Amino acid sequence: MKTDNVIYMLHCMTPVHVGAGQGVGAIDMPMIREKVTQWPYIPGSSIKGVHRDYFRNNAGLSSDAYVNIAFGKESSGSDTDGGAAGALVMSDARILVFPVASGHGTFAYVTCPLVLKRLHRDLKATHMDMPGIHNILDKVNLLQKTALVHEDSKLLFQAEGTNSGSSTDTLSLDEFKFEAEKNPEFTEWASSLAKQIFPEDDTISQTMLTERIVLVSDEAFQYFVTMCSEIVPRIRMDTNTKTVGQGALWNEEYLPAEAILYGIIWCDTSLSGKSSLKNQDENLLSKLPDQAFLQIGGNATVGKGRVRCNYIQRGAAK
Repeated sequence: MKTDNVIYMLHCMTPVHVGAGQGVGAIDMPMIREKVTQWPYIPGSSIKGVHRDYFRNNAGLSSDAYVNIAFGKESSGSDTDGGAAGALVMSDARILVFPVASGHGTFAYVTCPLVLKRLHRDLKATHMDMPGIHNILDKVNLLQKTALVHEDSKLLFQAEGTNSGSSTDTLSLDEFKFEAEKNPEFTEWASSLAKQIFPEDDTISQTMLTERIVLVSDEAFQYFVTMCSEIVPRIRMDTNTKTVGQGALWNEEYLPAEAILYGIIWCDTSLSGKSSLKNQDENLLSKLPDQAFLQIGGNATVGKGRVRCNYIQRGAAK
């Protein structure tokens, strides 16, 4: 099977809720998480579904034939038309950076070595590279008591160090403090990442990322992604009494705004090869725009689930 690949980057512009069903604890409607890591993610089926909706609602981008071949065709119900699977394969969106409240700089974009190792492995699968990521992975043993930050970080403040009379760069994440190290390799990688996630003309968002990104240990990251998600209480009003209805109070869990995820898109040419588009030499992946604004998950009518998606073709990593 011959394939090609594209990396996509999702930036959550508002909180996102892709649910895992009814919860059994204090959170009535938890968001979906990976079984092994307990890190939040967005299933590939959701990613593919919103892309199908995006192309169907933007008629100028593609034809109906493209939508059916790329994202699948529903069965008409007849014996001769059983439908077809879409040729574009979209992986789950994995967490890349998780936003955490910071005592200085308002909030931080937090990531960890294990996240970077998975990103590095996925980049290799797409024959892409990202400057600086190899050097960062060599620093994992230094992260037990320190955190790496960009050289232009706005998260730091001076605190008394472990040596008497000395002061050290410190950052505050949630209720914890870390000794911070401005690292040139991490600076190189974070600057490259900012260009991948945000458009070239959006220097404000690029600067927000580089000034706030921080690399912490895997254990610290695990705490943040499991304990610092956004919990929103919801109610339903009784229209007669104008008070909260009986049993109509529940808690929903959200992936916070500013979270960033990534995934891979490739084309299964064994499926696209059956289409007329193949004869017209039309590449399904080439229809993906440079950037798209998508609606993912529940509660769209109350402003949730707005994301920005950037697509990185092979060889386009900066």
